[in-house]
Amino acid sequence: MSEKQIGVLILTGWTIEMLIRFGEEKHEISLDKANSGLNIIRQYFPDKEEEVLIMAVNGRRDNLHNTVSKNTKILDYFRISDDIGFNSFAATTIAILLCAVHRKFPDIRVAIEHSLGNGYYCEPGKLALPMEEFLSSIKEEMKKIISENMPIHSKLYPVEQLDKFNKGRFKFVQQLENKKIRVSSLCGQNHWFMSPLAPYTAYVKKFSLDAYEKGFVIRFPNRLYPDIIPPLHKSKRIFEVFRESKQRAQLLNIRFVDHLNSLVRANNFVEAIQIYEALHEKKIASIADAITGRKGLRFVFIAGPSSSGKTSFMKRLGIQLRINGISFKSISLDDYFRDRDKLPYDDKGQQDFEHFDTIDHNLLSKHMNLLLKGEKVKLSRYDFQLGKQVFQDDATQLHKNEILILEGIHGLNPKLVEGIPAENIFRIYISALTSLNYNMYNRISTSDTRLIRRMIRDSKYRGHSVEETLKRWPSVRAGEEKWIFPYQEQADAVFNSALEYEWSVFRPVISAALKNVAIQSPVKSQARRLQNLLELFLPVPTKFIPPTSIIREFLGGSSFIY
Repeated sequence: MSEKQIGVLILTGWTIEMLIRFGEEKHEISLDKANSGLNIIRQYFPDKEEEVLIMAVNGRRDNLHNTVSKNTKILDYFRISDDIGFNSFAATTIAILLCAVHRKFPDIRVAIEHSLGNGYYCEPGKLALPMEEFLSSIKEEMKKIISENMPIHSKLYPVEQLDKFNKGRFKFVQQLENKKIRVSSLCGQNHWFMSPLAPYTAYVKKFSLDAYEKGFVIRFPNRLYPDIIPPLHKSKRIFEVFRESKQRAQLLNIRFVDHLNSLVRANNFVEAIQIYEALHEKKIASIADAITGRKGLRFVFIAGPSSSGKTSFMKRLGIQLRINGISFKSISLDDYFRDRDKLPYDDKGQQDFEHFDTIDHNLLSKHMNLLLKGEKVKLSRYDFQLGKQVFQDDATQLHKNEILILEGIHGLNPKLVEGIPAENIFRIYISALTSLNYNMYNRISTSDTRLIRRMIRDSKYRGHSVEETLKRWPSVRAGEEKWIFPYQEQADAVFNSALEYEWSVFRPVISAALKNVAIQSPVKSQARRLQNLLELFLPVPTKFIPPTSIIREFLGGSSFIY
């Protein structure tokens, strides 16, 4: 993230000695009085005013209208190309949407359900007019709000002072103790957003509203498409999984975080954990049945983004396959990594471990074709210490009615299996598609769930600090966008590894490590953001999590990982 970070201010005494960085470009200036974050940008970097969306004071994100005080040690500025900046841009766009709906249809409430393709899927309440007419009206009103260039202000309030605002809108956060909540004001409405908003509505120059199913998808520029509206990818399979997750949440009446907290507060959460785990097992069994019913099937690929729980899923799927009388062998695609000195490089000159060409896919395809013919093959085994491909001592052979399970992030890429007949392949996509939200317009990011999982796993088992994982995460996400997500629709089955209760379990495990990230770190703002999100959940002890659970892969204590 540091290469996209715009500025750092170091304040000493009554004079602010300022070091400004634009990538490799650096500037040093002095500031003799406190000022707003926006005025500092206007005074010293006016050409950046329309790019900078948000600031972070000592790692605490804030609206640019607010003051940078004299006791500030570090001030960061972020743009849409940063995770922090994008979160602000997305929240600002949603705020404008809600403002437009309130103006045109004050009795309609819009729910921001979940991510979909390159946008967010939204559902309005019952409409008395056709969806296209509703969207046309909202689109014109949003354009008007943007053209008015309305200022957006925010202020921190103790929870006990929130009674002055809409009680329904702040009901959840009012249950929190010793907490200050940021209230953002726009169009005469007060909202609680997970991110501070941009300083003016005109910062959102582009957006699109597209009717989809019972609602619509709102799209706007993002990290990968900072200057244009990204294309709409209608992923029907992923949408269906989110619908299943919503039904699951309704079954247990856990739609929002306060519903989960109510169970924890009443010490009545154990049954919910058991039901979620049972639903996971039932889904895995149904996928095993689908594999069993496919005649001529020899290869099963399990693919998905980082920290989806692929390893545990593969073990649990194997048990269900054995119950069905199916024999199998399993390998990791990581064993087909090329030698370290042959790995591709990214545009920053660093080795790109997410790239498709990290896999020796020609060798893998050759081995698969030989196995399909019933021949014996010495499969690849990667020596991570040496950074080299080696080969197994004993040859592997696929016997009649035996399948090979291959697990890895590139398992859905059709180039991986060139020359293999389609009837011999079954593909499974797995990800943590979180359906639990904070409220109707603050969603839990699926990537945040996976990031929390990865930080816990990396610190426990891979010797990486929370800070190191956070620094690495943007490149991991970029690799997923390029090499995994475009192939989601190639899957024969989709498994949602998210568990609505997992953030409650993660809170006591990772919060302290996030808090201890140094203020000087370029990822301090990200660490503090995640720490604040975790604090919205009441903690659940890990002892209640069964050893077969997907999240035991990250917490430890899994009966599948020795």
